[in-house]
Amino acid sequence: MARKSALRERVTDLIASAGLGTVRSQPVEHDKLYCWQQIVWQTDKVLADGNGRARLYIEGSGYKHFLCEWAPVAASRLYPYNEDVWLTPGERIALDLDHNQATTKVEINMTGYWTDQAEGMA
Repeated sequence: MARKSALRERVTDLIASAGLGTVRSQPVEHDKLYCWQQIVWQTDKVLADGNGRARLYIEGSGYKHFLCEWAPVAASRLYPYNEDVWLTPGERIALDLDHNQATTKVEINMTGYWTDQAEGMA
Protein backbone atom coordinates (compact mmCIF):
# COMPACT_ATOMS: atom_id res chain seq x y z
CA MET A 1 0.00 0.00 0.00
CA ALA A 2 1.26 3.46 -0.87
CA ARG A 3 2.34 5.72 1.97
CA LYS A 4 0.13 8.80 2.32
CA SER A 5 1.55 12.10 3.57
CA ALA A 6 -0.73 14.94 4.64
CA LEU A 7 -1.01 17.86 2.25
CA ARG A 8 -2.58 21.29 2.59
CA GLU A 9 -2.32 24.28 0.29
CA ARG A 10 -3.78 27.75 0.52
CA VAL A 11 -3.84 29.98 -2.54
CA THR A 12 -4.75 33.66 -2.33
CA ASP A 13 -4.75 35.96 -5.31
CA LEU A 14 -6.01 39.39 -6.27
CA ILE A 15 -7.61 39.57 -9.71
CA ALA A 16 -6.69 43.10 -10.73
CA SER A 17 -8.98 43.70 -13.71
CA ALA A 18 -12.66 43.01 -14.32
CA GLY A 19 -13.78 40.20 -16.61
CA LEU A 20 -12.30 36.71 -16.67
CA GLY A 21 -9.68 35.89 -14.03
CA THR A 22 -7.89 32.65 -13.17
CA VAL A 23 -6.39 31.55 -9.86
CA ARG A 24 -3.98 28.59 -9.86
CA SER A 25 -2.39 26.33 -7.27
CA GLN A 26 1.25 25.27 -7.35
CA PRO A 27 2.00 22.45 -9.81
CA VAL A 28 2.53 18.94 -8.48
CA GLU A 29 6.20 18.20 -7.83
CA HIS A 30 8.24 15.76 -9.91
CA ASP A 31 7.79 12.09 -8.86
CA LYS A 32 4.70 12.81 -6.70
CA LEU A 33 0.97 12.29 -6.99
CA TYR A 34 -1.46 14.58 -5.17
CA CYS A 35 -4.94 13.59 -4.07
CA TRP A 36 -7.03 16.62 -3.13
CA GLN A 37 -9.97 15.41 -1.05
CA GLN A 38 -11.52 18.79 -0.36
CA ILE A 39 -11.24 22.04 -2.28
CA VAL A 40 -13.02 25.10 -0.85
CA TRP A 41 -12.92 28.59 -2.33
CA GLN A 42 -14.43 32.03 -1.82
CA THR A 43 -14.28 35.59 -3.17
CA ASP A 44 -14.66 38.89 -1.37
CA LYS A 45 -16.91 40.40 -4.07
CA VAL A 46 -19.99 39.20 -5.89
CA LEU A 47 -19.44 38.46 -9.56
CA ALA A 48 -20.97 41.22 -11.71
CA ASP A 49 -24.76 41.48 -11.99
CA GLY A 50 -25.24 38.02 -10.53
CA ASN A 51 -24.37 36.59 -13.97
CA GLY A 52 -20.91 35.42 -13.04
CA ARG A 53 -19.80 31.83 -12.95
CA ALA A 54 -16.85 29.93 -11.57
CA ARG A 55 -15.31 26.80 -13.12
CA LEU A 56 -12.94 24.51 -11.25
CA TYR A 57 -10.61 22.36 -13.34
CA ILE A 58 -7.30 20.50 -13.61
CA GLU A 59 -4.71 22.39 -15.67
CA GLY A 60 -1.53 20.98 -17.16
CA SER A 61 -2.64 18.13 -19.39
CA GLY A 62 -2.88 20.26 -22.52
CA TYR A 63 -6.56 21.03 -21.94
CA LYS A 64 -8.90 22.13 -19.15
CA HIS A 65 -10.23 19.02 -17.37
CA PHE A 66 -13.38 20.54 -15.84
CA LEU A 67 -14.58 19.35 -12.42
CA CYS A 68 -17.44 21.65 -11.47
CA GLU A 69 -19.25 24.92 -12.19
CA TRP A 70 -21.07 27.31 -9.86
CA ALA A 71 -23.41 30.12 -10.88
CA PRO A 72 -24.26 32.66 -9.66
CA VAL A 73 -21.40 33.39 -7.26
CA ALA A 74 -21.93 35.34 -4.02
CA ALA A 75 -19.35 37.21 -1.96
CA SER A 76 -17.92 35.68 1.23
CA ARG A 77 -19.61 32.31 0.67
CA LEU A 78 -17.65 29.06 0.82
CA TYR A 79 -17.94 26.89 -2.28
CA PRO A 80 -16.82 23.29 -1.59
CA TYR A 81 -15.80 20.50 -3.94
CA ASN A 82 -15.54 17.25 -1.96
CA GLU A 83 -14.60 14.61 -4.53
CA ASP A 84 -11.11 13.07 -4.73
CA VAL A 85 -9.04 14.79 -7.42
CA TRP A 86 -5.81 13.05 -8.49
CA LEU A 87 -3.06 15.19 -10.00
CA THR A 88 0.12 13.98 -11.69
CA PRO A 89 3.45 15.86 -11.92
CA GLY A 90 3.05 19.28 -13.54
CA GLU A 91 -0.73 19.43 -13.11
CA ARG A 92 -2.48 21.90 -10.82
CA ILE A 93 -5.91 23.10 -9.74
CA ALA A 94 -7.27 26.20 -11.46
CA LEU A 95 -10.39 28.30 -10.91
CA ASP A 96 -11.80 30.58 -13.63
CA LEU A 97 -14.03 33.41 -12.44
CA ASP A 98 -16.07 35.08 -15.20
CA HIS A 99 -17.64 38.53 -14.79
CA ASN A 100 -15.58 39.32 -11.72
CA GLN A 101 -15.10 42.88 -10.48
CA ALA A 102 -11.73 44.62 -10.48
CA THR A 103 -9.61 43.92 -7.39
CA THR A 104 -11.48 40.73 -6.45
CA LYS A 105 -9.66 38.73 -3.78
CA VAL A 106 -9.92 34.95 -4.19
CA GLU A 107 -8.88 32.29 -1.68
CA ILE A 108 -8.68 28.54 -2.34
CA ASN A 109 -8.01 26.03 0.47
CA MET A 110 -7.18 22.42 -0.40
CA THR A 111 -6.75 19.41 1.87
CA GLY A 112 -5.58 15.95 0.90
CA TYR A 113 -2.42 13.88 0.68
CA TRP A 114 0.49 13.06 -1.58
CA THR A 115 2.30 9.85 -2.37
CA ASP A 116 5.40 8.95 -4.37
CA GLN A 117 4.60 8.37 -8.02
CA ALA A 118 6.49 5.06 -7.95
CA GLU A 119 4.06 3.74 -5.29
CA GLY A 120 1.02 4.55 -7.42
CA MET A 121 -2.44 5.64 -6.40
CA ALA A 122 -3.84 4.22 -3.18
